Amino acid sequence: MDQDYSNILIVDNAEFIRMVVRLRLEGAGVPPKNIYEAENGQEAYDLMDEKGICNILCDYEMAVMDGIQLATRLLITEQRQGLRFVLFSGTPPAKITAALADSRLNIPVIPKTQLRENWLQTDFIRIWFPELASNLLLQQK
Repeated sequence: MDQDYSNILIVDNAEFIRMVVRLRLEGAGVPPKNIYEAENGQEAYDLMDEKGICNILCDYEMAVMDGIQLATRLLITEQRQGLRFVLFSGTPPAKITAALADSRLNIPVIPKTQLRENWLQTDFIRIWFPELASNLLLQQK
């Protein structure tokens, strides 16, 4: 079965950040019905299983299950293939680098400020979520 890359999941405990990211994604052409939100990693895990979501944009620090715990569970423990997982955070890069090294994860990390202030819609989606970008191009034709 082919994976569906038309959906994306935003995971952050801050409602404001989820709203900003949602607005950015909608502005880039992602239909609102294709954008899902979760407040923590456990809620995200349950939702992505239910909806079959392959694109995950996830905060690093959250209660219940943080972004690295979620990524580790999906990518290392369960060895799920085809997921596009991007971590974002306002945490100092050295702390995130150390946590990633301990986890054996190799996932992109972007500063939270890039999501709020320096968003380049098409480049962001094309670079980190290439299949989603392809779906957007197909919808525009």
